[in-house]
Amino acid sequence: MSRERQAKIADKKERIYAVNKEAALYFYNNLVSRGVSPGYEYLRDRRITDATIKRFGLGYAPEGWDNLKEFLLSKGYSLEEMHDAGLVKKRDNGTYYDAFHDGRVMFPIIDVRGHVIGFGGRIIKGSDAAKYLNSPETIVFKKKENLFGLNIAKNDRSGKLLLMEGYMDVISLHQSGISNAVASLGTAFTEEQASLVKRYSPAAVLCYDNDEAGKKATIRAGDILLNAGVKTSVLTITDGKDPDEFVNAKGPDMFRVLIEQAKPLIRYKIDEIKQKYNLTEIEGKLEFLEEVTPVLAQIKGLAGREMYISELARELDVSAESIASGVERLAERNHIVDQRREARKLERRRYETQRSIPDNNMKLYNAERFTLSLMTEPKTIKEVLDAGVEADDFICSDIHKRLFKEIVDGYNSGETLSATELVGRFDSDEAKAVSDILIHDKNVRDKEAAAENPLRIILSEKLGRLEENALKSGDQEELQRLFEMKKRLKRSG
Repeated sequence: MSRERQAKIADKKERIYAVNKEAALYFYNNLVSRGVSPGYEYLRDRRITDATIKRFGLGYAPEGWDNLKEFLLSKGYSLEEMHDAGLVKKRDNGTYYDAFHDGRVMFPIIDVRGHVIGFGGRIIKGSDAAKYLNSPETIVFKKKENLFGLNIAKNDRSGKLLLMEGYMDVISLHQSGISNAVASLGTAFTEEQASLVKRYSPAAVLCYDNDEAGKKATIRAGDILLNAGVKTSVLTITDGKDPDEFVNAKGPDMFRVLIEQAKPLIRYKIDEIKQKYNLTEIEGKLEFLEEVTPVLAQIKGLAGREMYISELARELDVSAESIASGVERLAERNHIVDQRREARKLERRRYETQRSIPDNNMKLYNAERFTLSLMTEPKTIKEVLDAGVEADDFICSDIHKRLFKEIVDGYNSGETLSATELVGRFDSDEAKAVSDILIHDKNVRDKEAAAENPLRIILSEKLGRLEENALKSGDQEELQRLFEMKKRLKRSG
């Protein structure tokens, strides 16, 4: 991707962030500043306080086709920008109308860096329209890569995230002092969301509905989390209530009890399978074993696998060896499949990386990565800045440029950000790339010395670009200055 294209995309993202923020303020003011709106009445009926409304930036989109559109036009935003953000839709005749036009409580969706990236809207009056409506996918909003409430829950210190199905479940729990609740965005749970969970917490508790659809969603999400290396358990509310209803009826302390009683995912899956068979009969035992074997093969640790097998062997009155043989064969096959899948993912990432490098300049690309990997200590950051390197000198990847900015912003404010803190400032699809960059310095002792050669490569490329611009403009004085700088750079090498 060319530098011009990268800059254009970055500018477009910033404009979408800005128009979304303006829309969020508009919705919020509609909710709280114009008497008692239908949205405000709805939230009060749901026992949501003013403090919680403000904390989550909740709002109201009144009925009408042009309310938000006209407001944003008055703020200087174009119809194209609103459309790019998913805030308006386009009719066949070329005119535009508000995407949220039928009276909805609005839930801003905010990423971990504090950007408003989209909205969810809950309709107030009875209607044939969808109960919940989310923003469409945009250049900044990917439903499968974000979690509602994570911008707040990421600061929780409980060591686990609670995964809910609905926005109101998340909001009610946070209001009750349970600040580690998040929810997916109207779609099935994804691998990208599991990676996001793992970045902020080693464990997750699934709190989905207890009906058949909820159970299937629980098992599917749980498998994705386990494969991502997240310790996963399942919370069950047996009286038909969802988390929002439960915490309002019985209080947060009772909900905390349910969290502590949550079953490990493997235990939950085994218990669910048991309910389908008559384990007092041979036929029922055999059918149960056939279905439970893939569950046991999922267990990564040999000790844990053996304990579950021994327990089931006693319960079914069969030998542990007879269960283990089938489990081990399947576990080995699964391991081979996982290895092949990871190899394909790695190859795909390498291909995408190679394709994104301008003019195939691998030398500059590697110099940028190596320089960034060394910038984990203040003295190395100072050396890079003293050499005259700037964010715009990182031209091979937008991620390189943004990572440099994050490091330097931290340094200028008096702190050196850790690798974990830096990774946390990027979206899920970018976090792995940032992590790969930052772990490359493990065996480097003298980082200042190690930075000298890649710095020369970056500065040489920079001087070449400046020289090209000076030649085009005919600036002889600038050309002479650059010539002297190139001579000094050559002597230092």
